[in-house]
Amino acid sequence: MFYKLLIAVLLLTTSVYAQRPSLPTTPLDITARIFDKEGFRQISKFSTGEYKGHPRGTDLSKDASCQFTLLKQSAEQAVVAVTILSPAEEGLDLYLHFIKEDATWKVKACRALAMTGMIQRMRDEMKKLTLNQVDSIIEAEKNSDKEYKSFTSRDHYYYELGNADLTLKQDDNIIKHFNDHKAKFEQLKDAALKELQENKEDHAERQIRLIKSRENEYHQLFISNVSYGGYMISEHCLTFLIGGMLDNTVGYLYVQDKKDLPEMSDNRVIMLREIGEGWYLYKTT
Repeated sequence: MFYKLLIAVLLLTTSVYAQRPSLPTTPLDITARIFDKEGFRQISKFSTGEYKGHPRGTDLSKDASCQFTLLKQSAEQAVVAVTILSPAEEGLDLYLHFIKEDATWKVKACRALAMTGMIQRMRDEMKKLTLNQVDSIIEAEKNSDKEYKSFTSRDHYYYELGNADLTLKQDDNIIKHFNDHKAKFEQLKDAALKELQENKEDHAERQIRLIKSRENEYHQLFISNVSYGGYMISEHCLTFLIGGMLDNTVGYLYVQDKKDLPEMSDNRVIMLREIGEGWYLYKTT
């Protein structure tokens, strides 16, 4: 009888442990567990540095869902993008930066495009304007000596609105915008590279503005400027800046050789996602 009871206890214990989910081992699996809305009790085992366990799945609304994309994984570092979708709110893209400590992957920082509140308020106010109101603003500022003018034309209004909207879009939609206008982006890229080649000089550590004469064309794509080099991204990248505030920016970059890509980190290029054929989406902080 004793042995039968012992066997029953052992079988029950084995069954209970078998039903427990095993601990995740990869950055992608750890991210999925962190954003599980049922919670993740062992989250502290996978946290380090400034990341203290938030944001996490239990912070999300009931109708929110998440998608996860591995952006980078080397022997010691990884970056996972978290796309949070909600029917009632605008989506959000987060980037978890991992390091490996004692053979365990741990989240050390969570990043997103920062300082977007002012851009969102500006966009929302512009969306409320009627064309008559836009025209009134244009007329009122015609003789103004202000250095910055709200709008100088309807085209300027459409550019400012579209640029703000694209800056705030989710990564998938920013990439879709590129793919929808890929032929034009390629034309502008070729023109920028040609201009760069024709004006050979030392570009190291210096950002060079390119194709200024074609501003109207890239403004139609809601790109604010095109440049090459500079410390923020990489001295060998062609950058199509969309927008942002201060050093918190989003845009597209083009490189002819992958070795010239900037390294992702939690304090400069917080995300880098390949689009294809040398093109990437990037964000900085």
